[in-house]
Amino acid sequence: MRHSSQRDLVFETVKASKNHLTAPEIYEIVRQTMPNISLGTVYRNLKLLSDSSQLETLETTDKTVHYDYVDTPHNHFMCRLCGAILDVFETNAPPSTLCECGVAVESTKTVYYGLCPKCNQK
Repeated sequence: MRHSSQRDLVFETVKASKNHLTAPEIYEIVRQTMPNISLGTVYRNLKLLSDSSQLETLETTDKTVHYDYVDTPHNHFMCRLCGAILDVFETNAPPSTLCECGVAVESTKTVYYGLCPKCNQK
């Protein structure tokens, strides 16, 4: 992948965030540093970064895509009421039956759905 200052800024924005941002949210943050960047450019760079496994995508039940930088392997929890996305630092090993079949598992993605603590108290 060719080097791009726009892609670097998009990547660093997601990496620095503690939240799971959407493309429009990333766009608004990036525009503060690079006012002439377009939303289309942000989307294209997010696709390149996720296709190259530098960023992970998370799709909510309403089909909104959120982006996450994964420096430590983890799973996610999504609240079905408020849409909150929480990191779950518990990893699941691939089922042993996969390894016994001779496959090489390169990554996993687990998302739990339910009610977050705030919605669960209501």
